[in-house]
Amino acid sequence: MRSWPTRSKEAAYLFNPAFCCAVLSATVSNYSQQDNLGMPFPFAFIVLPVILHKQTRNTLPYNTRTSLAAWLEEKPYARIQFYERAISLKSFVREAILFGIVNDWLLIESGRLKSKLVDSKFKNFLQQMDGEARECVLRARLVGKWFAVAGSAETVLSLWEVNP
Repeated sequence: MRSWPTRSKEAAYLFNPAFCCAVLSATVSNYSQQDNLGMPFPFAFIVLPVILHKQTRNTLPYNTRTSLAAWLEEKPYARIQFYERAISLKSFVREAILFGIVNDWLLIESGRLKSKLVDSKFKNFLQQMDGEARECVLRARLVGKWFAVAGSAETVLSLWEVNP
């Protein structure tokens, strides 16, 4: 990973640790509404490749009535180069998690990520956002709920064809 001052403007904006942490925190928060143990840590590494990839994000369902397995069956192109995207974003995920821990947005407990942000703070945060950034955070919330009902961590990772 390039040091912060040497990153291109586009990389600095898109992979800003605060923004990536907001996406992760939104996912973790909504995952935790379904499973109060928190989101399995490996899921953090598949959230950003789903949310930051515009083509994938734009085809996500608007609710959890469509299962992850059914959606991936309908949209097999979502898995094309998904593993490569996940690997290429790994360092940004780590940076976002560190940002979240240092700023009290996230915590790691028993191998799971938990959000320390309350829902009202997310709503205030969302009101200050607009455009694509807001859409990313909103879609991340859906992904959190979606992953929570999709099955075990092994099942979700294998659906995305990611083998840790």
